[in-house]
Amino acid sequence: MSAKLRRKLDIAVSGLLLLVALSLFAVTFTDQFDVPTFGGDVGPAFAPRGFLIVWMVLAATATIQALRGEAEEFSGMNFGKFASVAIIACAMSYGMTIIGFVFSAIPGFFLFCWVFGYRKPLILAVLSVGGPLGIWALFTYVFELLLPRSPWFHMI
Repeated sequence: MSAKLRRKLDIAVSGLLLLVALSLFAVTFTDQFDVPTFGGDVGPAFAPRGFLIVWMVLAATATIQALRGEAEEFSGMNFGKFASVAIIACAMSYGMTIIGFVFSAIPGFFLFCWVFGYRKPLILAVLSVGGPLGIWALFTYVFELLLPRSPWFHMI
């Protein structure tokens, strides 16, 4: 694929992703999302809007980058890393239903770091333990959205 065609494809795909995100974000302000909460501070549109904002920022960044720069020649994909990440993500997602977010995310983050080449023990420890605990604290105390809990939390 030529660099020129690759650049056009990048613009089209990233632009389409941005338009879809903007459209879905606009839908979260319709009457279907205007329902009373169950005693919490946030309604049912809070999480979708948060995810869509991240999606819009990433899509806008990709679109701007595609519009401003020259496309690089695609050098290929590392299917081993791709398969590893997919397997880890599926195992971590399934583990969340059994042992909760924190106990599933710690080994999951460790394996993600390992696959992407982070081998220093301090970096592995900080990202593997600090990452899941930080995400759990953010969702629990800031967003007030409970992540899947461990069956052992009632004993702690």
